[in-house]
Amino acid sequence: MKKINHYDLAEVIDNFGIDKISNCKTLTDWLSSSGNLNKFEKELLSKIQQEILIKWDEWNEEELKMKFVSLVLFLANIDVPKKINTFFERPMVGIVNDIKISVIVDCMIATPKKSGNPDAPYFFLQEFKRTKGDSHDPEGQMLAAMILAQDINKDSKPLYGCWLQGRIWYFTVLNGNEYCVSKLFDASDADDLLQIVFILRKLKDLILNR
Repeated sequence: MKKINHYDLAEVIDNFGIDKISNCKTLTDWLSSSGNLNKFEKELLSKIQQEILIKWDEWNEEELKMKFVSLVLFLANIDVPKKINTFFERPMVGIVNDIKISVIVDCMIATPKKSGNPDAPYFFLQEFKRTKGDSHDPEGQMLAAMILAQDINKDSKPLYGCWLQGRIWYFTVLNGNEYCVSKLFDASDADDLLQIVFILRKLKDLILNR
């Protein structure tokens, strides 16, 4: 059985025959999501944006997750009782094409089992507070998790993902072996942060309508 370095995006792409493409309708449709915020949500989003604008470079990885990512996910309001759950720090282990995949997923959106554990996963978020000289790559880990999820789900449906470093977010779609990556979204920009929330909110419809 072959093992690969999940922190190395190129190694993940090459070993699983992934084609990185630039024209992806599934991703384009997802990114064009829109919506509305009520007064409370607007005020909270403004506070989040001001915090990330000032403090993103001060926070460590755990602080970024607790003080920023968790609040963005709260505003996205994705969970549906017994149908969609958000899971954090969950291990995923499996074998695809005789290659072992073993990753810890920072955040995963999945249907739950009766036990409350994740069942079919649909969205992955991997975040990393990069420091100088660190070789860890959140995109490689995220893509490896998406590849494993394809093998688990066996439904030929797209998988959705996101990786971020500090205030910068990228959204991704894996459909078969075709992999698409969005432009960057800067969460310290009010308009970009609003769109990030709408993109995440759209996941509820995408999952329920599968």
